Amino acid sequence: MALPFGAVVVTYFPTDAQVANLHSLAGACERLCVVDNTPQAGGWHRALADAGVPVLHNGNRGGIAGAFNCGIAELEARGAELFFLLDQDSRLPPGYFDAMCAAAMVARERKGECEEDAAFLIGPLVHDTNLDALIPQFGLQGKRVYQLDLRQPFTEPLMRCAFMISSGSLISRGAWNKVGRFDERYVIDHVDTDYCMRALGREVPLYLNPHVVLRHQIGDIRARSLFGWKIHFINYPAARRYYIARNAIDLSRAHVRAFPAILFINVYTLKQILPMLVFERDRLKKTIALMLGCFDGMFGRLGGLVEAHPRMGKYLSRSE
Repeated sequence: MALPFGAVVVTYFPTDAQVANLHSLAGACERLCVVDNTPQAGGWHRALADAGVPVLHNGNRGGIAGAFNCGIAELEARGAELFFLLDQDSRLPPGYFDAMCAAAMVARERKGECEEDAAFLIGPLVHDTNLDALIPQFGLQGKRVYQLDLRQPFTEPLMRCAFMISSGSLISRGAWNKVGRFDERYVIDHVDTDYCMRALGREVPLYLNPHVVLRHQIGDIRARSLFGWKIHFINYPAARRYYIARNAIDLSRAHVRAFPAILFINVYTLKQILPMLVFERDRLKKTIALMLGCFDGMFGRLGGLVEAHPRMGKYLSRSE
C-alpha cells in the first residue's frame, strides 16, 4: 500500500511562470503546501487557495529552515507520511512522486519497521542545469565517505549516501520525529547539510535513488576565462557569502569527530574566493561578509545576520 505523501514548496518573490508551476504541481500532489517567504503577501495567494492549495505566509521567519518547518507541520496535520521538499522552480520529471514513493517502500522494508516508525531520507540524482551535469554524489560506508561513479549503471534501487540537497528530497514521518525540526539558526545555507548530519548521528539512513533525476538550477553560475582556465562563479550577494562561510565552519566544528569528511564542505567556500575577488561585483562588501562569517562560525554565533550584527548586517544585506 502506497504511503500518503505531501510536498512543501518554498517561494520567494516568485515569477508568474513559477506561480503557474505551482498550479501544475497541485495536479500531481494532493497534499501540496506552499510556504511563501516573501516579506509581503502576494496577490497570487488567493488564486492558489481557491484551487485548494494552502499558502502559508512565513515572511522569511527562520529563513528556508523556518519555511520547511512550517510546511512539514501542515502536511503532518493533513496525514502525510512522506514529506517532499521542493523549490519554486522545481520541474519534476514524469512519474516523479510514484518513483520516489516506491523507493520509500524499499527503504521501509530495509528498516523492517512499521510505516509510522520507519526513519529515512531519500534524495534523487540532481542535474545542475547551469553546468549541464549531475552534481557529485557521495556514498557512505561506516564513517568513510567516497565519491560515487555516476557514469556506471546502477543496479540497486537505493544506495546509502552521506549528503543530499533539500531540493527534491523526501523525509519520512519517522525521520521527522527522530531528527526533529530544521535548525532555523542557520537560516539558509547548509540547512540541509545540518539535517543530514543530525540524521546520521541518530542512525537515520540517507539514501540516493539513482533511477530518478531532478533538473535543478543551483544558483546563477557563470563562466569566465582566466589565463586560459575556465572559472565558474555564482555572484551570490554578500549576505549569502556570510551564511555560507559561517554555517560551513560551525557545522565542521559540531560534527568533525563523528564525521571527519564534514570538513570538505569548507572547500566550496575556499574555491569561490578567487572568482569572487576577480569577477564579481561588490568585492569589498563580500570580502567583509566572508571574514565576518568565518569569525562567527569559529565562535558559534548563529541566527540572522541583521540580528547578530545590526549595523553591519544592514550594510551587507543591502541590494547590490
